[in-house]
Amino acid sequence: MVVVTGVLKEEIIGVFREMLPLLENGELVKRNFSRGIVGGNEVVTIYGFVGKVESAMIAQAIIDRFRPSYIIHCGSAGAIHPELKIGDLVCGSVFYEHDFQASNPIGIESSSKLLEKIADVYDKINFGPIVSGDLIVSDKELKRKLFEKYGAFAVDMDSAAIAKVCHQNGVEFCALKVIVDTSEEHAQIEYEQNFRKFSSLPSTIISELLDKHLL
Repeated sequence: MVVVTGVLKEEIIGVFREMLPLLENGELVKRNFSRGIVGGNEVVTIYGFVGKVESAMIAQAIIDRFRPSYIIHCGSAGAIHPELKIGDLVCGSVFYEHDFQASNPIGIESSSKLLEKIADVYDKINFGPIVSGDLIVSDKELKRKLFEKYGAFAVDMDSAAIAKVCHQNGVEFCALKVIVDTSEEHAQIEYEQNFRKFSSLPSTIISELLDKHLL
């Protein structure tokens, strides 16, 4: 089984609308989930969480309920790498909590199998570190520090937490994100302008992956 997660419904819609047949709709820890078939894969989608605590809670609940082999997290992120632009795609190769103070931060690596499948489906993806923390990054100086410390490509509030839970449970994980803001002073305005335009793109690519590959 494959689970596709997103913070908001728009971020999983590319997979949800391809579920044929749709086998089940339900609720798990007060969040809506759907279970169905995409290609030859049994798939569950779930959304509705913000920040590392809720992300970890949802990840553990979904693992306990469905025992998936894979979790793929889709959604939006802010750019950290100076060459990334709004609309660019980032697939996390390793995940760090940037607001967890550690002199020698240890990242959680992404599933090599999932990275290979994503690269096979879509060739315009940037592979690199994603950092997560419980704050919105909207400061040019903080953006610079995150790039220098982690070599980060993108920042969000969720991927690293899900990656850690998956690692502890032996579930393969990756996150595919689209850049919707620059993580600088006008980040919130950029997010509001770009989220609806780009948010479904990662899950649309994952839908193509699931249709093409049996995981």
